[in-house]
Amino acid sequence: MKFSVLGPAGTFADAAAHQYLSTTHQTATIDYHATFEQVYQAVAPDGIGLLPIENQLDGFVMATLQRLQSEAVTIIGETTIPVNFGLAAQADSLSAIKRVYVQFKTEGQCQKLLSSLPNAEIITTSSNMVSVEKLQHGKPGDAAIIPQSQMALNAFPLMRDNVADQLDNFTRFIIFKKSPTTLAANTTLEAAVNQFKCPIFVTPPTDDPGTLYEILGYPKRAQLNLATLMSLPTKQKMGIYSFYIEISGTTAQLDDLQATLTEMARVFTVQPLGVYGL
Repeated sequence: MKFSVLGPAGTFADAAAHQYLSTTHQTATIDYHATFEQVYQAVAPDGIGLLPIENQLDGFVMATLQRLQSEAVTIIGETTIPVNFGLAAQADSLSAIKRVYVQFKTEGQCQKLLSSLPNAEIITTSSNMVSVEKLQHGKPGDAAIIPQSQMALNAFPLMRDNVADQLDNFTRFIIFKKSPTTLAANTTLEAAVNQFKCPIFVTPPTDDPGTLYEILGYPKRAQLNLATLMSLPTKQKMGIYSFYIEISGTTAQLDDLQATLTEMARVFTVQPLGVYGL
């Protein structure tokens, strides 16, 4: 089985992929790609992919939500790993830093450090490992915020450990197949699973007052837990949004989940994204 992830080796996505394989006792060949689009496109019919969906400090990853919204995807699991960062620089002091390479989500997790460098140019990268490479081939005055695990593997004049805004920082990743799911697919799980999560997109036909209140009433009446709520534009009409919702519960509530989604689908456009054990 091929496992497509953001690369190269050494990224947090790489660590998340290995953790998922270890905890699920699976074997796979990890296939690294540079962008979200390449990860999705590389997933084979019999393979799986992994993308970051949420960081504890910086919130949801919009590039992943947009991919889930627009493509035929079935989420089959998730894994969460701790993340932290260090600062490395081709400089002798913070005041000598002229440029900082930082991955686009990492930037939001290291605001305290970046605010202490008001004269430095912030250059956004697509990957934490790209930040490492930019610094390795950089010029005096260059710096990069890089995974803490990379600090011991590199040597620069200035090295500062643990520069994230919060030390207990985590990122959640989803594992998916490139295939559609249906409402009827949300009925069974392995016998050993006690808890489930069911991600869906719900799109109302209009933006009438009280629409979101009506949507949220369905899981509430079924005593299902609403774990996540995010809005995304449909890009079809101003004011009409899709809502990314994660519903969780016990396996004893799977029939209630099925009935709830069926009811919602009579009123709204419901795009199921799978159901998986926690």
